[in-house]
Amino acid sequence: GDTICIQLGDILDRGHQELACLELLARLSRQAPADGGAIQLLFGNHEALNAVGLFQYTLGDDEFEENIGKPLDLLTQTSDWRMQFAGNSPVRWAALEPGGLLSETLCRNFKVAIVVGRTLCVHAGLTVDHLREYGGIQGMNQQARDWITTQQHFQNNNNGNYATNEEIRQHAQARANAASATMPECLGGGIGSHSPVWMRDYSQPNDSPPRNPKAQKMMNAVLQELQCDRMVIGHTPQFKINAALQNKAWRIDVGASQGVMGGTPEVLEIIHGDVEDEVNILTKKGKVAAAERQTVDSSILF
Repeated sequence: GDTICIQLGDILDRGHQELACLELLARLSRQAPADGGAIQLLFGNHEALNAVGLFQYTLGDDEFEENIGKPLDLLTQTSDWRMQFAGNSPVRWAALEPGGLLSETLCRNFKVAIVVGRTLCVHAGLTVDHLREYGGIQGMNQQARDWITTQQHFQNNNNGNYATNEEIRQHAQARANAASATMPECLGGGIGSHSPVWMRDYSQPNDSPPRNPKAQKMMNAVLQELQCDRMVIGHTPQFKINAALQNKAWRIDVGASQGVMGGTPEVLEIIHGDVEDEVNILTKKGKVAAAERQTVDSSILF
């Protein structure tokens, strides 16, 4: 049918079947248009981390080795190409870095944010400042695509011609530094950053109204700018899908993967209407109306 599925990022670092998840979503994204639908993947902060060689949250590389590493060794008849990554998850790094093995076939299709009907979707959040600084949604999506599809480091050393282990280490560090230095601000940052894939102004604390006293004003401003009714975000795991900030912030990351907290899967369903949209939560036990998932500020109850 005409269903549009938006995946809000953080497919990576969520278990031992990352490539299987990506392959499934990629296959469905090719099939969906034939029936009038679509699937869109968004960048999460973990996609950004993996792209610059930061793998502290990964749970292993067996899947990458089996599906990419071993075939590549056979194709090139050598494993010397691995040396340039200094033992830091070489197959994962080679696949997911800017200009890497999956950059054209997969990663170029990721977006930072997207508007579907009256709904804004982004991994962590969006503000009016983001729109102005990054050239709007179109600008940030283009910056992310240009970066991820372009090799940012100098030359590869696929023959493994190094004189010392220190030279190998320095080469790998320079590779990581080049990717980090050129990463667009809309993907950059880290814990505490205010970027669209890192901010937590709308989602923290989990399952409760946001702690930031300016969050409502920020949300109202960006939705008005984009003529949207709501923002759908992930990033901060919740125990269940819920809405905050006068039903404008829908927090849908329920930590369903084994790489987070093994939460119960839920899906936010938005049925577009001519005047108003119908919003529901799809659970294992059935459909839940949006009105049942509103967070309440306990301070106003007493």
